[in-house]
Amino acid sequence: MQSLKKVTSEFIETEDRIKLSALTTEDKAVAFWMTQRLLTRLVAHLSEKIEMDSPQLGNAPKGEGVNNSDRDIEANRESFVPESAVKIEKNIKSILITEVDIKFGKSDLTLVLKSGKKSCASISFSFSELKQWLEILYTLWHRASWPISLWPQKLIDNSSIKQVSTNTIH
Repeated sequence: MQSLKKVTSEFIETEDRIKLSALTTEDKAVAFWMTQRLLTRLVAHLSEKIEMDSPQLGNAPKGEGVNNSDRDIEANRESFVPESAVKIEKNIKSILITEVDIKFGKSDLTLVLKSGKKSCASISFSFSELKQWLEILYTLWHRASWPISLWPQKLIDNSSIKQVSTNTIH
């Protein structure tokens, strides 16, 4: 199983799927596809974990009930320097992800991406990185014109989710 160190997420309209272009810890490029159905289930599980670790994520007014990780995310967003996207060459084999196992740690979590029953890759997120990735997925969800009603309300109400951009997001 490969460990991923960098992932670029983008919606590919002709596939009607989210493509994860990734770089392994060995600096090899790999591509994974995730369907709306799988992502809907994954987002539901991940948002439950965020809600348990950060109950103020939902409807709290700005400035109230914001924990340190939320402040860190805002500070990081303001000083954000875009990274280059992971580029996938056409001859790289793509893998359709059919399952995702979630392994929770005290201050992070690991997603194990599976195709069939075979573990293909894993990627670890701190909880602030996870919130950022969920914001990226939410933006891509809009771009895909997938039903927003499938998203947990607490994530939709999160004031840190910004307007949809038209650029590839990573």
